[in-house]
Amino acid sequence: MNVKGSVYRADIFDRFRPPDEPPVVANCAQCDGEIYDGDEVKRTPDGETLHNGYGYDCAKEYADLRTFNAMGTINIRGEID
Repeated sequence: MNVKGSVYRADIFDRFRPPDEPPVVANCAQCDGEIYDGDEVKRTPDGETLHNGYGYDCAKEYADLRTFNAMGTINIRGEID
């Protein structure tokens, strides 16, 4: 407040400032994108953090790449094409 007891003009317009971005707390082990405070994540037993939800498929892609060694259709001989 100034000498007369009124509010500074800058204080009036603070409500129009965009909100501060939440801090980056980690990087995704799958896409290497930033993970922000408050994001939904999954953590692996090895301690790697992955995006989970909100349009990200990082956790699923990470699991697919590290769990399965083949994808496709199986033929009569048991081979995957």
